[in-house]
Amino acid sequence: MKLMAPMILLGASVLVAGLGASRPAAAQGFYLGGAASHAAINTTVIDQTRNSYKFFLGYEFPVFLGVEAAWVNFGKFDGVITSAAGSTRVGYDPKTGTAALTGRIPVGDLVTLYAKAGYMYWSTDVTLTGTVTDPHFVAGTDHGHDPFYGAGLRFNFGKFSVLGEWERYKLRDVDINAVSAGVRVTL
Repeated sequence: MKLMAPMILLGASVLVAGLGASRPAAAQGFYLGGAASHAAINTTVIDQTRNSYKFFLGYEFPVFLGVEAAWVNFGKFDGVITSAAGSTRVGYDPKTGTAALTGRIPVGDLVTLYAKAGYMYWSTDVTLTGTVTDPHFVAGTDHGHDPFYGAGLRFNFGKFSVLGEWERYKLRDVDINAVSAGVRVTL
């Protein structure tokens, strides 16, 4: 139920895409875009979904490959660490910059399936209010870099495209799954 809004938006995009296309789903060169997402964290301390967003730019080469860079703001999460000694309120604010290699398969004149894998540099701001601790959440700013991956479906209308995608991120010990609906424009 937490991912209902992006799925409705993706379904509406599929419906609109079925109305027709103006250009085959071939390589489109340089592009930029943005997406609204639902990011989900499921740990013993935080089990929430938040609205998030991202901006991206990339380039598609003629032979099914491309490159993409993005900046993702996952939103602010909160949770509670509890033990016999008391409880601590946790605030968790993750962001990341990514660089990925993309691969795509055109399906007919309108639709493109794609996948991506790459590396990300992430930053988290963690606030703790209380006396109980958890090894996954340490107060302050933390930085790191890890691989990430994802897959999606894109509907092309000339220089304008509508997309739906899923991505998996791991920020040290915290897994984030994001489902996005977005748009992109070929330059």
